[in-house]
Amino acid sequence: MTFKHLAVLLTCMLATVASADPGVVESTTTPNVDSSNNELSEPQFASTNEMVNNLYNTVVSENYDDAVSQALNCMRYHRPDVIKSAVNLLIEHKRSYIAGFAYKLAAAGGADIVRSQFPTAYRMVLNDTFIKFINYQDRVSFELGPTPDFADDKRLYGNHRHPHSQNYHWKLEPVVDGKMIYFKIRHRLEDRYLKFGNHMDGDGDYEAYASVNSDTNRHLWSFQPAMYNGELLFFIINRAHVQALKLGRSVYVGDRILYGQGGNFVAHPELYGWTIETLGNSTSS
Repeated sequence: MTFKHLAVLLTCMLATVASADPGVVESTTTPNVDSSNNELSEPQFASTNEMVNNLYNTVVSENYDDAVSQALNCMRYHRPDVIKSAVNLLIEHKRSYIAGFAYKLAAAGGADIVRSQFPTAYRMVLNDTFIKFINYQDRVSFELGPTPDFADDKRLYGNHRHPHSQNYHWKLEPVVDGKMIYFKIRHRLEDRYLKFGNHMDGDGDYEAYASVNSDTNRHLWSFQPAMYNGELLFFIINRAHVQALKLGRSVYVGDRILYGQGGNFVAHPELYGWTIETLGNSTSS
């Protein structure tokens, strides 16, 4: 165990002792560290705010392994509130690192922590979970089109025609690139991956497709949270083009085509935000 992780262990443990006794006043000081011998010198109670801020800062620095260690240690010493508060703060500040943190935590044996201390939507990173994206503006999901085009890609259509169909279901596959974590989005029924095309249309938007290959940055996505009218929404952002998924405004036989939206999309969650519904493997078609 590294010195840094030992410090986190002690602060979580001591904070637990303090919170268990109503007569104990929580100190706002951090443990005094003697760097010359890598031992804690006169450890003192760390405040809950300090632990929350430390976890928050570790996540936004993309130091996911350290963040996972802090989370596991806080659970070990009965401080799940620290994790929940840090995640809520990350959501409040619209930080896109939460999905990567949740994935790394689940991979380290903390899947139950993701289930209990994160909003339900973040179960999207778990191995046994499929997801459905629901557009906030139109309240519809997007599904795989029936026919491939000349490049063997399929279009994506937003509608509510078959609400219980698995054709609306998707699965995340993590991609770790150094400190950064992105996700591929794979269709449940076909081995096709969500991507943006290569060419902008007249409005500056890229159309979305599902392809058999998945080897470009156009296949990589991140999830930026935003609270709107009490709902947790997500901007689904493409790595290559830095555009967020949206549904077009034109309707073709009841369908809206899936596109990207550039510019200041974060200012309009009511237009470009999506809720994420999580579904287990047993969901019927």
